[in-house]
Amino acid sequence: MTNPKHATRIEDDIKQATFKSELSKAGINLIYTGTWLKTLHSDFFKSFGITWAQHNILRILRGQKGQTVSVNTIKERMMDKSSNVSRITEKLQKKKLIDCRQSPDDRRSVNVVITDSGLQLLKKIEDRMADINNILAHLDAEELVLLNALLDKVRSTPISQR
Repeated sequence: MTNPKHATRIEDDIKQATFKSELSKAGINLIYTGTWLKTLHSDFFKSFGITWAQHNILRILRGQKGQTVSVNTIKERMMDKSSNVSRITEKLQKKKLIDCRQSPDDRRSVNVVITDSGLQLLKKIEDRMADINNILAHLDAEELVLLNALLDKVRSTPISQR
């Protein structure tokens, strides 16, 4: 496993010398690291004039391959389930990155599709995705497999233990 010379420790980052337990430390470290990563991603997407959540919606819509999808379906597929999808889609529509259409089946429902401008923006972002993905470049392949397995295991905690 790699051992970066300048690895930071959670103790140093949050100025806390001790923790109640390794379990407590791991929980705090996971939340702190997740927030740190989300901030880096937010700054990255801001350079393209969109937010992290807007990028998530554009990617969901691109996966529809030109077919419309309801706002409710987008919400189900969002990484951050607390996102206000209606507000975010309004902003994306103002930027002409998506097109919103009233559903022919249910007038109360709105269907959304990505525009060519939205697809072009995603292409520009993907051309620079290495900039953000390199955050993990110091981990070797074995470490990345382990990290993914551990993160999956964390999210697999039975509901009764949550």
